[in-house]
Amino acid sequence: MSSTPEETVGKESFGAVAPYYDELMKQVPYRMWTGYYLLLLSHQDIHPKRILDICCGTGTMCEMLTREGFEVAGFDLAPGMIEEARRKAEKKKLDIRYEVQDAATADMGQEYDAAFSFFDSLNNILDPQRLQMSFNRAAAHLPSGGSFIFDVNTAYAFEQQLFDQEDMRANKKLRYHWQGDWDPETQIITVHMKFWFGGRTFTETHVQRAYSDEEIRSMLAKAGFERIRAFHSYTLNPPRHTSDRLHYTCIKS
Repeated sequence: MSSTPEETVGKESFGAVAPYYDELMKQVPYRMWTGYYLLLLSHQDIHPKRILDICCGTGTMCEMLTREGFEVAGFDLAPGMIEEARRKAEKKKLDIRYEVQDAATADMGQEYDAAFSFFDSLNNILDPQRLQMSFNRAAAHLPSGGSFIFDVNTAYAFEQQLFDQEDMRANKKLRYHWQGDWDPETQIITVHMKFWFGGRTFTETHVQRAYSDEEIRSMLAKAGFERIRAFHSYTLNPPRHTSDRLHYTCIKS
């Protein structure tokens, strides 16, 4: 009996998985996430026309916000994710600008009324200096009074083995097994991922860092943001010690 060789293509995060990312995220309640983003904007009393999605992935939230009547653009570091986002937008005849950009150095060449980054994208920035640069670049794309909203996984989430997941059901198009290695000293988790799709087997390694509330608030203030608030995700309640994800809202001064 012949076996399908394993493809070791996991050196670049969100590379091999990009064509299958939407299948992987099929159960994610994107409409709820989009509604929650709009709720947070309303809570800030911000009413944007143009919105920038930082680390937009395959653009699902960009599509939903476009259908809500906003002018939306997005960028992501992973070329494969942007390729998928562009393919989807063209197929659906949606006018969304997508670019391959690094959050720490991004320059979209224009200002937006609001910017956001969801799905713990900023945890993938392991160097605090580069996270500071990313906050600086978010601020550079906003006018005074512009909104910046984002989420992060907390150290509690990693301690609770958030990334130890698998779905090996035979009826699933995409099966996967993930194992996270958490280092409390560095506050970094390394997630070893293995995927099966059809006759193909491939791996990726994703690495995230937890940042404290104090670190995040200090960086945002240095980037020129004020009215900084943190919420237990999907609510307007303050964080708890058991919050595994937080959403931050702030305004450019």
